[in-house]
Amino acid sequence: MSFTRDETSIFYGRSLVRGVGMFLIDCVLLCLCTWLALTVSPWPLQAVFSFLMGTVIASLFAIGHDAAHDSLTPHRGLNRLVGTIAFLPSMHPYSLWVKLHNLRHHMWTNLRGKDDVWVPLSPEEYAALPAVSRGLYRFYRSVCGPLLYYLIEFWWKKFSWPTRKHYDGVVKTEYVVDTLVTWAFAIGWIATLVHGAGAGWFGEGRPWWNAVLYGALLPFFIWNVYSGVSIYLHHTHPKIVWYRDEAEWRQVSKANTAVHAVFPRWVQRTFHFIQEHTAHHLRPSIPIYHLAEAQACLERKDDVDVVVYEWSAARHADIARRCKLYDYDAKRWLDFNGRYTSPSPSRKRVATPFSPDVLEAVAT
Repeated sequence: MSFTRDETSIFYGRSLVRGVGMFLIDCVLLCLCTWLALTVSPWPLQAVFSFLMGTVIASLFAIGHDAAHDSLTPHRGLNRLVGTIAFLPSMHPYSLWVKLHNLRHHMWTNLRGKDDVWVPLSPEEYAALPAVSRGLYRFYRSVCGPLLYYLIEFWWKKFSWPTRKHYDGVVKTEYVVDTLVTWAFAIGWIATLVHGAGAGWFGEGRPWWNAVLYGALLPFFIWNVYSGVSIYLHHTHPKIVWYRDEAEWRQVSKANTAVHAVFPRWVQRTFHFIQEHTAHHLRPSIPIYHLAEAQACLERKDDVDVVVYEWSAARHADIARRCKLYDYDAKRWLDFNGRYTSPSPSRKRVATPFSPDVLEAVAT
């Protein structure tokens, strides 16, 4: 139900030139977009380039993500250095990401109580929440949910500072050092923007808040939205199954715990093929510059039930409508009215790619 070592060996090759080259290109693009966001006028153009800044930060984060898996280049120390730098614009301390992403999410994908990425609540758990928490959960599970989900639930709660609650009761020195480096970068960047505005670097008469808004706050928010949307698409779909029982979960191929949402080629290239997520979860050591080929190889296999669909706004909205709550016993998704919105595991699975009108909501 997955790749064999022989099948994947051709995709493991790590390239120093490609890895470092991708990193440097994104750094140059980020500098260019930043300068334009700070110096152009009128303000709508600033907003456009600030949005592009957020886009490049997301692209740079994909490179840091690969470096954290030690798959970007052949050299572990270089991967650590590149990953640390690549994570700075998104304010993610390197060691914290390795702990929560590599050692938690990848090891325990879709196992309730271990994984913590877009975990669905059961109807009973949802009903037991305070009214405010229920409202926030409903927002997160709407189409607009990614606007705030990652910013609040991940960056603010887990990456802004390491706490024992989220790091298995242990706050290592490495976590604190990496976090201090990240905050030093952020404070230094804000100070540079404020000083530069006062010194007229970005044009005469531009207030300091203009530089901070378009050169820091807006792109940081845009990056968080990208991340929220991305991980939602990676792990939410009516065919994706969640588990509470570890023994049962261990019988499942990781090909069945991640989704491949297919985007136009230019989008895939912009974000370094990070949406080819099924192959990545099966073999995190495959570099992002080989993921497209690896994903295509996986989807040609007859014995692997890969969840793959061509993304569209309508399909995205339909998935958000169906994937609200989860019945961990029946292994089925429900809406907030308690109606099943995914087929019973005992019934024939829907064909891929997923079609919004295939599944019919059935009352409990």
